[in-house]
Amino acid sequence: MKVSVVIPAYNEEKYIEDCLVAIEEQKDSKVEIIVVDNKSTDSTGEIAELYADKVVREDRKGVAIARQRGFLEATGEIVAYTDADTVVAEDWIENIRESLNGNNMGVYGPVYLLDGYAIEEAASKYAFTYFLQLNHLIGLPNISGQNFAVKREAIKKVGGFNTKLKSAEDVELGRRIKKIGELEFNSKLRVYTSARRLRAGHQKFLTHHTLNYLSLLLLGKTRDFEDVRL
Repeated sequence: MKVSVVIPAYNEEKYIEDCLVAIEEQKDSKVEIIVVDNKSTDSTGEIAELYADKVVREDRKGVAIARQRGFLEATGEIVAYTDADTVVAEDWIENIRESLNGNNMGVYGPVYLLDGYAIEEAASKYAFTYFLQLNHLIGLPNISGQNFAVKREAIKKVGGFNTKLKSAEDVELGRRIKKIGELEFNSKLRVYTSARRLRAGHQKFLTHHTLNYLSLLLLGKTRDFEDVRL
């Protein structure tokens, strides 16, 4: 199955090359890389042109808008998502194909830290992964935009991303897809992401995501997400 990898990016010149190289190293003839440049003012777009099959300029700001634009540009039967400050594991595409070779509509996996302190990396590897597994078991998939893939037909069937959301568009999409088919949590589907948001403050990071999760769960809406570029 052809896999379209979509990467939304805004001012990611510091990280995006490592992200693209990790995908390029496992690319075959049935993989396309799409970068959605979300109105960057640095050299993000120029770097993306060196590696991506397609670089799309999207002037409407917002990660949900960028992810949806990537879906509309994708030609693969599978649409996979990661972020520009994230490095996927060497068998990422292989694991996506294995998970979606049958009846599963989508797959998601754990997110580890790329450059965190030891205690932060341990928390992401164990505590956060346990949180994802627990939520999956009780029927509340908590997919992360840094690490998930969905069959194209499933995204189309549920109407795509909710572009009105400022954040948690990934979780909200996962909940809708769960209503029409199976989502798999695959612990082997690993990515490593920048710890820069934690550098802006642990309490601030945890408070935002906790309140955002509850707001989506109880009210069906999300809070604004601050862009952090360190």
